[in-house]
Amino acid sequence: MRLLPTCIFLLAASVTIPAICQSSSKSNLVSPSGATSGTTSAQPADASTPAVSTTALRSDIAHQDKVIQNQIEAQQDLLRKNKELMKEAKQLDDKNKKLESKNKKLEAKNRAFKAEKKSMEAQNANLAKKSDAIKAAERPIQTSAN
Repeated sequence: MRLLPTCIFLLAASVTIPAICQSSSKSNLVSPSGATSGTTSAQPADASTPAVSTTALRSDIAHQDKVIQNQIEAQQDLLRKNKELMKEAKQLDDKNKKLESKNKKLEAKNRAFKAEKKSMEAQNANLAKKSDAIKAAERPIQTSAN
């Protein structure tokens, strides 16, 4: 994230440094009114270095600044969305933990119910056997009484 501003700074510096070096030291000391002090002679511009337009440079820097600001805003929006998603994920995680504990309790009750069901089935089988034995014992008594 720090690489982009550094690159932009270096690009702007590489454009402005040749423009600053082209002007003489006396021309840098020109008074704001535009009058020069003493005898200053204009130095001819170097033909190999193109003239840099300060307005174009400023507009380019302003455009790059705008692009960077848009990227920063987009990253901040993503950060806000990520924080919201983290909150939602934490809430879902808490709900999931509660449901998991309820599920464990239900599984324990289900195991207990199954164990009770097996014991009831065993009791029913025993009672059915006893009932069959009682019925079998009653039939000969009824037939002998006739």
